[in-house]
Amino acid sequence: MKKSLLLVGCLAAAEAFSPSAPQLFTSSSPQRLASSTPMSLRPAASLGLKMAVKDINSEAELDAEISSAGDDTLVVIDYSTTWCGPCKVVAPRYKEMSDKYDDAIFLKCVGDTSPEATKLMKREGIRSVPAFHFWKGGAKVEVIAGANVEALENTIKENL
Repeated sequence: MKKSLLLVGCLAAAEAFSPSAPQLFTSSSPQRLASSTPMSLRPAASLGLKMAVKDINSEAELDAEISSAGDDTLVVIDYSTTWCGPCKVVAPRYKEMSDKYDDAIFLKCVGDTSPEATKLMKREGIRSVPAFHFWKGGAKVEVIAGANVEALENTIKENL
């Protein structure tokens, strides 16, 4: 049994890293992509999946997301850092909410991953993490500081 599982795993790895795998992603034929690419290697969009939480690393990226959201779509951004304990605790719940409230756009900025992300957090006045900002119609409508999951979900519900 162990040998057969090992063999299946090796075959899957060989298929995933074969020279032809990267070419499948640039194919103009969705049928070819769907039929010849293992599910685990297909781009999320080709599977009809929405990216639950999108990483934002600069002021320009945030501004583009807010302006492209339109007037009626809620944009929620989670500001955190890699060293923040409460950020790590709230992260799975934030992802769950992004799956649950698919009418909103969920973003995340990890401030200590790049100078651009740090600059964004300074521009937005982030003084403690986690912090959550809510945007609608191009305007900031609410701010929550701290890992208060109940307040986060209530604010999402109120602004949808």
